[in-house]
Amino acid sequence: MKTALNFAVAALVAVLAPAAVLNAAPSAAGTLKVTIHYTGKGKVDAGHKLWVWVFDTPNIGPGSMPIDQLSIDKNDADASFEGLAEGKFYVAAAFDETGSMLGDAPPPTGTPIGILGMASGAPTAVSPGAKDPAVLTFDDSLRMP
Repeated sequence: MKTALNFAVAALVAVLAPAAVLNAAPSAAGTLKVTIHYTGKGKVDAGHKLWVWVFDTPNIGPGSMPIDQLSIDKNDADASFEGLAEGKFYVAAAFDETGSMLGDAPPPTGTPIGILGMASGAPTAVSPGAKDPAVLTFDDSLRMP
């Protein structure tokens, strides 16, 4: 009887274990925080926001697809992206100097933009869960093509 019970429990575990693994939620590394510091001539406010995008590739350009986006209406504020899987991500931002961006398309041609790390020549990867936020500083010198 004890052997039959052990066999039944073992069979049940063997059947249910793969289903539990398949239904497990992907692990999240935490929140990715980036402080956005715009030093250009415009004033950041509710009508002229800073738009921030997260990409899973360093190849950021007009045809790139972000994996998440948000807007903030205060300069030197943190953009917080939650629920990202573990990995490396790249951040870009734009200042909506005309007050016309809705977040449904890439920034218009001529919009001031910045990419984290571009001051050193290449995008810098960041990972969720870091204790301190990364800082993306940009001005009006780089504009959307």
